[in-house]
Amino acid sequence: MKNAGWDIGGAHVKLAYVENNRLCVQQWDCPLWKGLDELVTILQIALKNMPNHVSNHHVTMTGELVDIFTSRDHGVKEIMRIFLEQVSSDNRVNFFSRDGLVNHEQALLNTASIASANWLASGRCVSKKNESAIFVDVGSTTTDVLSIKDGLLRLNGLSDFERLRSGELVYTGVVRSCVNTVCQKILYKGDLIPLMAEYFSITADVYRILDWLPAHADYGNTMDGQPKDKTSSMRRLARMIGEDYREQDQQEWVCVAQYIAEQQMNMVKNSLVNFCDDKSIIVGAGVGRFLIEKIANSMSLDYRDFTQYVIPQGIDYQANASDCAPAVALVFE
Repeated sequence: MKNAGWDIGGAHVKLAYVENNRLCVQQWDCPLWKGLDELVTILQIALKNMPNHVSNHHVTMTGELVDIFTSRDHGVKEIMRIFLEQVSSDNRVNFFSRDGLVNHEQALLNTASIASANWLASGRCVSKKNESAIFVDVGSTTTDVLSIKDGLLRLNGLSDFERLRSGELVYTGVVRSCVNTVCQKILYKGDLIPLMAEYFSITADVYRILDWLPAHADYGNTMDGQPKDKTSSMRRLARMIGEDYREQDQQEWVCVAQYIAEQQMNMVKNSLVNFCDDKSIIVGAGVGRFLIEKIANSMSLDYRDFTQYVIPQGIDYQANASDCAPAVALVFE
């Protein structure tokens, strides 16, 4: 297998390739909004570890949305330029579009089809099994919900705008979402308390407190620059209602975290119910697929992992392969 799959986001870069019949996935924190040098640095790090046999690079992206770019067209072109400069400028690089893989000359002619298409790479890969399923990818920042009927994707939109309108894109994730975007109030000591419109705490704090967030998925900085432990997470969460964390209230903050998690699961479930019935198979991917499994169980639906649909028999893989579903999909594109 000579393909490397890349997913270049606004906060992370994900890479997948096969070496010695084992699928390897890697992920790096890459806050692209700080400047293109962030991407240059990560690409250089990634290439140092790249096996010599990898000769083809398949790339998808969502990083064009960050605010250093004046438009999505500008962002796609800049990310393409940096990738070609740092990785390869020849025909070994293809970019994933709504019509499949295209070379960089073709990509430049239709940047709108390149922008934020990573969800489609994953969905197409799952649909090749010719089954009916609902594919749900809960990532660090966003959630994708795709309906597959008899091996065909049933899409109500292709752009982010269209998918937000249809409910196929839910802008919530298990690492980077501010808690006040998940709910406006929290249940604390029996009272519903409004949350402050501040950036004190994010969903990674919630899932650290609950021990649901895998350590390998805990990328990025905390909002106050303090450690990623439970106590610090509770301290940040307490600030959202103007409180100070006290050790004797630890169980209260566990309950708060459970309440917020339930609200976030409801956000995803409210979208999911529009696309499934009581016989649907739910296929989960992303660092937050633990939420999808819980939702599927609550709805008495069959849950399966993305890796069951995508990785060929005989290829071993890491437990976190589904974290990087679009990159993995592109390895086998």
